[in-house]
Amino acid sequence: MRALSPAEVHIWTIALDMPGGAVAALAAALAAEERSHCAALPEAEQRRRFVAARGASRVILGRYLGMPPEQLSWRTGRWGKPMIADCADSLCFSLSHSGSIALLAVTGGREVGVDVERWRPGFAAVAFADRYFPPQERALVRIAERHGEPGGFLRLWTRKEACVKAAGARLGQGLKLPVAGGEVLSVCDPSGRLPGSWLVRDVPVPDGYAASVAAAGSASYRLYSQHWRPNA
Repeated sequence: MRALSPAEVHIWTIALDMPGGAVAALAAALAAEERSHCAALPEAEQRRRFVAARGASRVILGRYLGMPPEQLSWRTGRWGKPMIADCADSLCFSLSHSGSIALLAVTGGREVGVDVERWRPGFAAVAFADRYFPPQERALVRIAERHGEPGGFLRLWTRKEACVKAAGARLGQGLKLPVAGGEVLSVCDPSGRLPGSWLVRDVPVPDGYAASVAAAGSASYRLYSQHWRPNA
């Protein structure tokens, strides 16, 4: 694959419920610490999906870099954000998974964050928003709740999470970020608690999910969506 510029962000959708043979092949590409983390997960479905998400991400990133997936190594930032060792300045990525899908965002020379979330029935969205979100967003969540639209809360949540991931920060630092607006918006923290700014875009995902991507700075970027499949 060709090198990426900061003006483009590739979003790869990975279906996590793949055949057992494909999962086994991807498991061979994982590092020892990834295997240890996987082994500690309590449910077989969680372990399969973890391998699928991490293994497929290694394959995709390896293609950008022209490297075998098993040879990629990570380093982490202050709050645990993973980066590719020796390539963090030229290729930036973010991985998120929820339910049966994962999203991998990849760009060049620009910090990026992606988040995908599946709606959990019974979640007290209004109470959560009332406690943590800015006033305008609390009202939006209440309106969405009255109309039976859980996506209203998820859209706001994934936008905040994407910014936090792009910043390499902790989630608690981004809960009050003002992210209400259209499908593309510039976000910054007026309190200065989370320094920086991000250009945020919603990402199309299946019904029952919401997703957003955030790239550092205010410069525009083109979004390219692709689906990854085993042996593709």
